[in-house]
Formats: sequence, structure tokens, C-alpha cells
Amino acid sequence: MNDWRERIEKNLAQVTSQRVRALFAEINPHLVGDARFESRWTQKRQAAAVLVPIIDRPGGPTVLMTVRSADMPSHAGQISFPGGKAHPEDRNLIETALRETEEEVNIPRASVQVLGALGVHEGGLGFAVTPVVGIVKPDAPIKPCPREVAEIFETPLDWLADLSNHALEERRHDGVAYRMFAAPYGRFHIWGLTAGILRSLAETLQPNGDRS
Repeated sequence: MNDWRERIEKNLAQVTSQRVRALFAEINPHLVGDARFESRWTQKRQAAAVLVPIIDRPGGPTVLMTVRSADMPSHAGQISFPGGKAHPEDRNLIETALRETEEEVNIPRASVQVLGALGVHEGGLGFAVTPVVGIVKPDAPIKPCPREVAEIFETPLDWLADLSNHALEERRHDGVAYRMFAAPYGRFHIWGLTAGILRSLAETLQPNGDRS
């Protein structure tokens, strides 16, 4: 998959890549309107952005992800992309993603070539997240901020591009079964919003933006 940059740039420009993905409703249409879920999944959402950092390694491109510190007030211990809530001083959500990435994993903005952004991804805890896709220079001084990040790992882009590595998992809430996106990779169990974003990224890597 030597043309990965071209595929991402081409497919990011398509309308399907810019659609809002209400992740829960998309894979649980039968539960939309269910009182046990309605307040959790349809609350007013706060704007946020993450960077999907693709590192152009000599051995092949990888995607960097983080394991959040156990002391974080939200999503503690979960796997995520560097990012966070938009601040009033941010000019746009790309700046939000780059600022948060520098704070969390020490990647300077000058080390990131932004390719574009996927559409808003709505998760289950009140955030409307814009994933910004960027290529990171392999010599970037990556270093986790211990207060926010417990661990950093990289996943091969080729592995993520394979749609067979993406799955749906069943969870339960108030005795009701529902489904979540997942992409288990080795000892890292990627699920929820992060897995939904990875699924969108995988779609942009298909020859024609194929979602099947």
C-alpha cells in the first residue's frame, strides 16, 4: 500500500468522509429513542479534536495512540489519540488537535503535516470529536506527559487498513445489549470512540473509500 497518502487525501475530500458519525446510533439503530440510552447518547455535546498521527517510519507507516493515565478525570486507562476539548483561544479544531498533541506527547506542530480532517464523531460521553489526520516526521521528539499519558504505542497502518481487523463487540447497559466498535491489537484493546475513528481511517485507505 505505497499510495496511502494519496488514498487518504483523495478520500478525505469526499462527502462520505465528512459526514457526522453518531457512532452509537449507527450500529444500534434499534435502540435510538430508548429511554435507557437517550440521555447518555443525545446530550448536548462539547467540541473536541484529536490528532490521528501517522508516522512515516522507514519500515512502513504507523499510527500512534496513547494509553491514558489512570489519574485522568475522564476515560482513565483507555486507549485514545492525543487530543482534547477545544479552548476559546484555538482558532480552529486543527489547532486544538495540534496543541493537545504537543502537550500530551511532545510532538511539535512543525513536525506534523496535516492532510485534512474526518467528519465529527459523536461518542457516548458528551463529546463531538473531529479527528485531524496528520503525517508526523519520524524524528519528532515523542515523549509522553506522565500526568496525562501512561504509555504510547504504534500500530502498523497496513494492519489498520485491513477492514477484517475491525469488529463490533457486545456490551450491556441496564440489562440491554448494545454494540460498540472495537479493534483489538495485541495486548491493546481498542474500543469505543477511538475504534470508531480507526474504522473511519480504514475506510479512507480503501481504493475507493469502500465502507464494506
